[in-house]
Amino acid sequence: MDITLSMVRGAPAKRPAAAVNQHCLRGFPRTDSNPRPPPPPPDPGTAMSEPFRRLGLTAAPLALALTTAAPARAQEPILLDPIILSGGLTPFAADGFARAHTVLTGEEIETRGLATVQDALRSVPGVSVASTGETLTGIRIRGGESNHVLVLIDGVEANSPGSGDYGFSGMLAADIERIEILRGPQSAIHGPNATSGVISITTRRAEAPGLSYGAGVEFGGQNTRAANVFVRAAGARGSLSLSAAARHTDGDDTSRTPGGDRDFNDRETVVLDGSYELGDGITTGFTLRRSWQKYGYDEAVSAEDNNPDDYVIDADLTADRDETYGSLWTEAEAMAGRLLNRLTLSGMNQDTDHFRESAPDYGDASRRRSLRYTGTWAIDGPLARNAAQKLNFAIGKQRETYVNYSSYGSGDYERDMTSVALEYQGMFDNGTSIQAGLRRDLNDVFHDATSWNVAASWQLPDGDLRLRSAVGRATVNPDMFQQFGYSGDYRGNPDLTPETSLGYEIGADLGIAGGQGTIGATLFHSDIKDMIAGAGNTSVNLPGTSTRKGFELTADIQLSDTVRLGADYTYLDAKRENGTVISRAPRHEFHLRAEAGFAQDRGAVSAELRRVAGNYDAEWFRSYEPETTELPDFTTVNVAAHYDLTDQLRLSGRVVNLFDKDYSEAWGYYGQGRTAYVGLQARW
Repeated sequence: MDITLSMVRGAPAKRPAAAVNQHCLRGFPRTDSNPRPPPPPPDPGTAMSEPFRRLGLTAAPLALALTTAAPARAQEPILLDPIILSGGLTPFAADGFARAHTVLTGEEIETRGLATVQDALRSVPGVSVASTGETLTGIRIRGGESNHVLVLIDGVEANSPGSGDYGFSGMLAADIERIEILRGPQSAIHGPNATSGVISITTRRAEAPGLSYGAGVEFGGQNTRAANVFVRAAGARGSLSLSAAARHTDGDDTSRTPGGDRDFNDRETVVLDGSYELGDGITTGFTLRRSWQKYGYDEAVSAEDNNPDDYVIDADLTADRDETYGSLWTEAEAMAGRLLNRLTLSGMNQDTDHFRESAPDYGDASRRRSLRYTGTWAIDGPLARNAAQKLNFAIGKQRETYVNYSSYGSGDYERDMTSVALEYQGMFDNGTSIQAGLRRDLNDVFHDATSWNVAASWQLPDGDLRLRSAVGRATVNPDMFQQFGYSGDYRGNPDLTPETSLGYEIGADLGIAGGQGTIGATLFHSDIKDMIAGAGNTSVNLPGTSTRKGFELTADIQLSDTVRLGADYTYLDAKRENGTVISRAPRHEFHLRAEAGFAQDRGAVSAELRRVAGNYDAEWFRSYEPETTELPDFTTVNVAAHYDLTDQLRLSGRVVNLFDKDYSEAWGYYGQGRTAYVGLQARW
């Protein structure tokens, strides 16, 4: 959702005793129904290139002007209940949200030594991450395809209209405040491409009044150099935040050819965000995110007698990727606050150009422009912001464009969609919460689609047990390449219809050890019809039903004031309509996390173990109509530590793949070998 944390409150509700834990160490995601609110994180940063230095110098006077221009009036801090920002058309109280979910805070990501979003997602239950080199990573939730996962960046949809998914490709984590991972169908709230779940990424904002700033650097193996910088200001009526991050790595030689070139990855990101209170009950704001990336990669070649090690061959292939995401919004109260109105204009650009031996090879460009109105009506109270029962309604208009070019020619395509949605959110004193939504998408060049969902939870009175269940129908639009694109003999199919999914889950969360821990269990199942797949020289809707089913187990416990343990296990049985196994969706995935503080909480050390078994992938190295076979099981271990030299200066270190395990998440591509890093962060 495109709603800032400082503007909303969750509805009051009972919460499991385990959710109120005053001794939590940093570094662990709260899973399922019990995320903790994000604490103010120590945010590193420093400039790395001339554009960043210019932006940093410009932001300081802007921030100072904002704080001094605001009226000098006392402002009491607002204590917010834990909420799920993207849980509904408006944020939903975490204690009542009935779907399995995970919240990763920026502080947890930093403590665990995670440099990219894709690495952070590897430890989330129900999420499968498969990288074919650092610069191309596919994310699946509960066995859904990568285009079944909707990615939001500061509330702006990031999925490419051309491919339908979002390529994380080393997305930097330095400026991230929180990542919400919602599992299960969410199309009734977020529209198409949210069939198996939503990944919502929120960047850091100014939190405390006044001016704050900081910087950080990291160096490590593979000639890795990273830096980030931030400056933030908050006054009585508004806030302004600017952050910049950059990372260079020489990477591995994916082809493993003696003397072959290394697949470098350079990425720079700048984020600017602000809000201002125009008057009583009227606030406006904006967000702008720019990212530039240059990377190298190798070529994949199929041959009947190939083995996985011969699939990727050394080649002089590079790419430039340019991303822009932004939104402008205004929020206004009416009827003494009982009606809350929000108007949002948002957009995204993605441009990728590929080069062979420095000469242009092929490329594409995707655009999306969206205008949406969201209204919230308080059913049982005077204020829509914190009513226990509310009715949300939304109407939106969206235009997508896609341009591609190659040696086969070029094309320029466009399509429009209008959507209307209605949602009820209710929380009751007896511990019950209910969420129900309905959405209709009106598409101009293919069939219209209807999505719906119903979810409910019940907190046992005076107990630590919460029961929850959810069911929903979701849709996935054909991507624009499937619909219009061409490459060689391939031609798009304009008669494709949206894929549809019917999914449900039931689960329970139990507080244990007197509120010092939680355990959770979720059983899930989904049936997907009209799956779109390549057939000959085009794409078609397949007959039959593809199924995904399994369960997730989670546990988290504070053993002492300084030691915390967490674990989760996901079992997944994902089959296509013909009964074959879904590629890159492991049957078994287990994570174990441990953290211990030392030196009176000035330092901490953490370790994470990841075990993957029963993972399958198509043997593309043998033919273009490959058999799907099982990859070798693997276990990796990462460790990280930090120590606060002063209140403003932190020294950190981490080792990825501590035991240098040789492993693959996809045939022909190997994971990162043992690599060590050391960093220094400062903040004021």
